[in-house]
Amino acid sequence: MTDMRDLNGEAATPRTAKYKKLRLLITTLLVFFGFVAVLGRLFYVQLVDYKRYTEYSRNQYSQRINFSATRGRILDRNQVPLALTVPMKSVFASPSMVDNRSTTAILLAHDLGLDPEAVRAKLEKKGHFAWIKRKVTEEQFLAVKSRHFRGVSFVGEDRRFYPQKGLAARLVGYCGLDNNGLAGLEYLYDRTLAGEQVTIIAQKDAMGKIYGYNGEKAPESNFELVATLDSNMQFLAEKALRNVVARYQPKAAIAIVMDVHKGDVLAAAELPEMDSNDYLAYPMAMHRPMSVTQNFEPGSTFKVFVAAAAIEEGLTTPEEMFDCENGQYTLYDKVIREAQGHKYGVMPLKEVIAHSSNIGMIKVAQKLGERRLYDYMRRFGFGKRTGIDLPGEVNGSLRDYHSWSALSLPSISFGQEINVTPMQLATALSVLGNGGMAVRPHLLKQVLKDGKVVMEYESPEPRRIVSRDTAEKVVGMMRFAVTNGTGKLAEVPGFQVAGKTGTAQKYYSDRGAYAADKVMSSFAALFPAQQPRFSVLVMVDEPVGSGWGGEVAAPAAKEIIAGIARYYGMPAEGQRRYEVDWKAVRRAVGAPAKPDGVSASAEKPGGVL
Repeated sequence: MTDMRDLNGEAATPRTAKYKKLRLLITTLLVFFGFVAVLGRLFYVQLVDYKRYTEYSRNQYSQRINFSATRGRILDRNQVPLALTVPMKSVFASPSMVDNRSTTAILLAHDLGLDPEAVRAKLEKKGHFAWIKRKVTEEQFLAVKSRHFRGVSFVGEDRRFYPQKGLAARLVGYCGLDNNGLAGLEYLYDRTLAGEQVTIIAQKDAMGKIYGYNGEKAPESNFELVATLDSNMQFLAEKALRNVVARYQPKAAIAIVMDVHKGDVLAAAELPEMDSNDYLAYPMAMHRPMSVTQNFEPGSTFKVFVAAAAIEEGLTTPEEMFDCENGQYTLYDKVIREAQGHKYGVMPLKEVIAHSSNIGMIKVAQKLGERRLYDYMRRFGFGKRTGIDLPGEVNGSLRDYHSWSALSLPSISFGQEINVTPMQLATALSVLGNGGMAVRPHLLKQVLKDGKVVMEYESPEPRRIVSRDTAEKVVGMMRFAVTNGTGKLAEVPGFQVAGKTGTAQKYYSDRGAYAADKVMSSFAALFPAQQPRFSVLVMVDEPVGSGWGGEVAAPAAKEIIAGIARYYGMPAEGQRRYEVDWKAVRRAVGAPAKPDGVSASAEKPGGVL
């Protein structure tokens, strides 16, 4: 009988042979199922989840860097650029590729005006990408480029630039480092101006080091914003305010010019000024547009709206006589006196306005009563936002008449116990100027795409505040105030100006009293008085040396109005208008038909003889 032996030479029993076959079977099955699993996984990776693994592969050899598309321009109504985008270079490093980080950091810091330790920290950080400085100057770019640093590269980026510098800076606003709007029109219309975001792909080698990138320029957004602002008008207003500041050294000064029919804000000058190109150099409080964020008691400029309400209700006329009590009037144990110690007697309403009698206006308001006075002031827009397209607008303050004290009505009649923004005051003034219709102030005129208008501002449905007859009577009284009253220094020879002065003592809530030596001087004007086209408001905060609106603010309004008349070629009385064919003039002198960057609408329509 022959022995059965295993591989080790030992005799094999039937049981051991059976086990060997079982182990062989198990091994075969394991190999088989392992092979099936590998095939299944390969099938899944290649055909089912291939997108994710393709992305893994791409990420291993590339890195995405996001940039915004070129931001659209902001233009004034005459196509003059207020904000545009200029190409810049940004410096970045691949830290793992940088040689001698200490020396490189020192030289980069020198060329870019940075702290050497801060640069070194960036070069020593983990990872393969680090910004060194974004949007460097041409001089800085050339300095760094000339050193041929290993591991230091450049990429093109856009920087927002404001060619008019401080002109209308608070209205236009500014952008942050990533060209996102942070203030003003830049913020409010950020999505329109920004366009699409684009991605630049940086190439990496097998070790993860960046060695190149796709540096193609981002596509243009093609959307441009056309503002209602007129750079020439804005310059006129700012120049007039500078003259006021030079003479009276106030804390601040504001001037607004508005189209009374459309609500177009043609100018909104504010001093002290700021430059949007260097906005970080100014305290945050200076970034906000004062014309919509600052509240003031309007003082006597408010009297024209009280008069309008009383005339509209049929309670008085410009000729009705009012007893001004010889300059002293006692109400509820409080003695109310006229400004500057004036002792007015009996005089018509138009002289109450012209001479700015507080006592006379109290008696006009008493005819109205609390509820009607409150209702009309709300109708004129006080105590609520105007709706202008500027961020941060406040409501002002007009308490419900149910919460008024016995002295609230007389106080409000001459512009106390109420807070308004300059924009609210200019807007209400426009209601009187256009014949009694509500207007909404706005800064957006049009949106352009590839030079064509794709969106135009639409005015809200017309809404009447007072009748045309009432508005014309009030404008007539304002004209009388300039020719015969406190507004004489606003008179422009050859033109008719309607206006009202205001001198409001500033109220300090912490003291619970008005300051005798701190005032807001103002002048509210409509021009030309015969058929108003413009409302002009000048407000001067805490002037030194004189506080009267007729002395401080009226001359500034006069300067602005005289500039408007020249700019539009408006004929003075006794002169006739003539039309100039500007195209013919340019052909005669060999000039281009239209200057670069200036639309035909910027041209003066005519002149005078």
